[in-house]
Amino acid sequence: MILAAAMLSGNRPVASAQGRRVVVYAHPPCPPALMRYFDEAFDDFRKTHPDIDLQVLHITGNYQDKIKVMFAGKVAPDVIFMYPSDLAAWVELGALKPLDQILASNGKTSITDYFPASVQTYTYGGHLYALPKDASAELLFYNPELFRKHGLSFPTADWTWQDMLHAATAITQDTDGDGRTDIFGLQQPDWQTLVRQNGGRIISADGTRCELDSRQSMEALEFWVALRQQYKVVPTPESGMDMTAWRMFVLQRAGMFISMYPVVPVLRRSCAFEWDIALPPRGSGQIRSAVTGSAFAVTSQSRNSEAAFEWARWMTNEGMKHIMTFDIPANIKLGQSQEWRDATLPPASKQVAVDVMKVAGPPLQHPAYAQIIDAINPDLDRANRGDCSVKEAVEQIVPKVNAVLARYAHEGVGR
Repeated sequence: MILAAAMLSGNRPVASAQGRRVVVYAHPPCPPALMRYFDEAFDDFRKTHPDIDLQVLHITGNYQDKIKVMFAGKVAPDVIFMYPSDLAAWVELGALKPLDQILASNGKTSITDYFPASVQTYTYGGHLYALPKDASAELLFYNPELFRKHGLSFPTADWTWQDMLHAATAITQDTDGDGRTDIFGLQQPDWQTLVRQNGGRIISADGTRCELDSRQSMEALEFWVALRQQYKVVPTPESGMDMTAWRMFVLQRAGMFISMYPVVPVLRRSCAFEWDIALPPRGSGQIRSAVTGSAFAVTSQSRNSEAAFEWARWMTNEGMKHIMTFDIPANIKLGQSQEWRDATLPPASKQVAVDVMKVAGPPLQHPAYAQIIDAINPDLDRANRGDCSVKEAVEQIVPKVNAVLARYAHEGVGR
């Protein structure tokens, strides 16, 4: 509270009373069970870096909005936490410091120490703006007991959409004969996941137009809707009672779902049955998963940018040893280490979480990301409910997204 008051009043010191360089890191909301691991890392950094006064600002509520208020008041922290979809907007706001040169000359860590897909995800306009913390990407979570019960082979690296559909169809059951499905084979994947897997794009590479009307994107959206409307292997909002994907899985009301690795600690605490992970199924494209891992960025308002970089560098390398029980380090050496693979905690197929980085790529990144999604979701939801066809929905979506892109190009929305 004292630190927050000092920052908001503009009185944050550059150096401590002992002459140590002050680095303020804004930490996002975090469950207490996980926070203790981060606290251990913070303490370790302070011990190994006596010349840096690391101060942690714990943010509650809406992290991004509160950080933006600090930027507007020119009292931003030195280091912020971010996800891939936030990167473009932060860069366009001029909020981040490019890290290419300082990373190349720091003498401790190289850009090649991180998984290439993670580096690509946090590179924008030719510059690296954040150091990737975890190498999380979308994975297929599944219930082996349900697979055995229905005589199904476990998911493999060669699995296709049709293989997933076959398994989901077998698992979907009305167990009490009342005419309502009690166990669904699958939680409906995010539509963006399927578009990506099929080689489609949401917007063109140059950011000038919506490409959801391409053949690859249309095929993916048709399959996404068919999972609910035609095959009925995914729950409706009513049958799912608005529960999260992992909650349906924990209650054994869904046999599979696609999510990022950080859901693992939740399943460890909540599942009283065997569960495991596999690569997401193949569409017709090369990319099968989106990088969802988080990163640390040094802000353009940092008063000690070199010390701030050292905190981000250390936390994404040596510091990850403190939290790698629930995160996959973006540091290749740690992510491929025997120490990480041999941990006794589930899932059994941990190596898959590393292998997926070879077939993962950045998600949609654009400064007007929120406006783009807002222009898409209402019409796609209508198609998903069966109120219109996918073709009709996309015909409404494309001009709306194109208008957002044109407005951004003309007015600099998000800059």
